[in-house]
Amino acid sequence: MKKRIYWILLLLSAVGVVCASALTLAVTAENSMQHAEQSVRDLTNSVVKSYGYMSLEDYIDVLSSLPENVRATLITEDGTVLYDSNVSATEMENHLNRTEIQEALHDGTGEDIRKSSTTHSDAYYYAVQLSDKSILRLARPYSSIRSMVLSSIPGIAVVMIVLFGLALMLSRWLARWMMRPVEQAALALERAGINREPYAELKPFFSHMREQDEEISNQKQILQQERETLGVIANNMREGLLLISCDNNVISINPSAIRMLTGRAAEPLEFIGRHYLIANRTQEMHLCVNAALAGESRDAEFSMYGKVYHVYASPMMRLTKVQGAVVIVLDETQQRMAERSRREFSANVSHELKTPLTSISGYAEMMENGMVASMEDVRTFSGSIHKEALRLIALIEDIIRLSRIEEGPIQADALEPVDLNDLCGAVLESLQPVADKAEVSLQLEGSASVVPGEDAMLSEMVYNLCENAIKYNRPHGTVWVSLSDMGQEIQLTVKDNGIGIPEEARLRVFERFYRVDKSRSKQIGGTGLGLSIVKHVVEFHRGRVELDSVLGAGTEIRVFLPKGK
Repeated sequence: MKKRIYWILLLLSAVGVVCASALTLAVTAENSMQHAEQSVRDLTNSVVKSYGYMSLEDYIDVLSSLPENVRATLITEDGTVLYDSNVSATEMENHLNRTEIQEALHDGTGEDIRKSSTTHSDAYYYAVQLSDKSILRLARPYSSIRSMVLSSIPGIAVVMIVLFGLALMLSRWLARWMMRPVEQAALALERAGINREPYAELKPFFSHMREQDEEISNQKQILQQERETLGVIANNMREGLLLISCDNNVISINPSAIRMLTGRAAEPLEFIGRHYLIANRTQEMHLCVNAALAGESRDAEFSMYGKVYHVYASPMMRLTKVQGAVVIVLDETQQRMAERSRREFSANVSHELKTPLTSISGYAEMMENGMVASMEDVRTFSGSIHKEALRLIALIEDIIRLSRIEEGPIQADALEPVDLNDLCGAVLESLQPVADKAEVSLQLEGSASVVPGEDAMLSEMVYNLCENAIKYNRPHGTVWVSLSDMGQEIQLTVKDNGIGIPEEARLRVFERFYRVDKSRSKQIGGTGLGLSIVKHVVEFHRGRVELDSVLGAGTEIRVFLPKGK
């Protein structure tokens, strides 16, 4: 054990010495390069100052007298080389496309580091625009800089050897010093009767350490399982869960919270460790979190992305001190929509029931007070009462049907094979007297089309579709009912050439109690629930419905029902 510690310390010392030397060499090289580049810039600037005080020939003489490791080039504004200290100017290509030349023409000065196409060596270039728009460029090859750096390597190597020798002695002393208390403790435990183990210094510790290690491993496994369980629960929660630290950073966030607060799907790592406002910046959220971090529970509602959310924030306490905040986010959109639908339904039902009851009450009161003079008036009033009573009964029956459909989702064991062709034939036969009275012809096209469903509901759906097509048709009109096999679905189409539906009303005809022409609906006895029942029957059977209509030309409604397995 002592030898292992010794070799580890020695290895660490050696690595440290090598790293320090390499770092020193790198810093030296970097400083040398920066110093060389600065010297080129300073020399260029000093030479530029003398340009306007002498002729071109004298200036070239000045450039030729510069140090040998500095290359001077004089270039015109169009990139033509007038002079170069290393190569004949006539042999050199146009330099206008050089980076440092472009920068000098644009900014007055420019620099670049690259391999020279003339000397084939790496160099640092610095260019300055002169008063006559020509360019003076000085360059220094990096080979001279590298030679400066290489000259310092022997000195660094000597320092490395000295440091390594010191590390050798220090490692040996540290190994002995570190193991002395362990050897003394091991001797004391060995005298107490602890069994011996392979390492001489740590033999008495192994048994006790093994027991502690097993206990720690078991506890770690339990904690890991609990953490995984909590993670699975949080990730599969429909509610949003957000944990925030005292410094307003996100500790944990589940996918539901991300989806509700940001309106998109994202990985939790995108938010963990960052400010909670990147997930949601609403005022309600901010106030709830601040209150929770202050030690108070608070809740609020806010709307976002077309949905309504309720946020609950509570402080995380530990020993009477706030350690963070727990935020729960609930999507209450469906609840709000259901409440609104219930209110609208109650209001509509009250209104629709009140209308026929008011008429019945009025006619009955007139008859009771003797305001009816003849038997013909009695028959007229009685007929009106009977008509309004039938309308009231039809309305109540439609409401009962709609409530039964909305009781719950379809159950597989409640389904039975239904032949839509036979069902449509039976419905059209029952509606034939109504069609004859309205002078409308009925036509059925298609073959046997079997779907899983509830016979009574599907009959109600087809009846309502066909009855509407007859009611809102015109004399000598036609209602076509057709069935088509679409592979995975059966398409039921009910088409008429009647009055059609205005464009602004097409999206609302499936709403409860909505009627396009209320006066016409009252004349023909409509309740406004027929297409709403159709929609709910289709949804009950996990299908879909489509509507096309042209005002004055007719309406076509297509129902798609799954064929099942």
